[in-house]
Amino acid sequence: MSALFGLLLAAQIQITPNPTRPDDYRAGASGVPLASLVLDSTLTGGQVPVAILNGRLYPLGSQIGPYRLIAVGAGWVILGEGSKRLRLVIGGSTNPSEEK
Repeated sequence: MSALFGLLLAAQIQITPNPTRPDDYRAGASGVPLASLVLDSTLTGGQVPVAILNGRLYPLGSQIGPYRLIAVGAGWVILGEGSKRLRLVIGGSTNPSEEK
């Protein structure tokens, strides 16, 4: 019951804009950014882990553009596209030119 409450609470959390996101940020038609994905946060305490990428909630197993969310941990996610794997950490980007 508490896991369900946590998931419902997570779904109702109002996401504030990422202050590190560029002013000219634009998402593609599918909601996935044209240039990169940025991991904002992860929620792992509920029955279904959730990742917040570019300000949007994605439960484990979600399709995000060409990627599927295959693992969610405390501060990291694994995205898969076929046999390719991509690990993101909070604040990290899929665009290497945006890494700090």
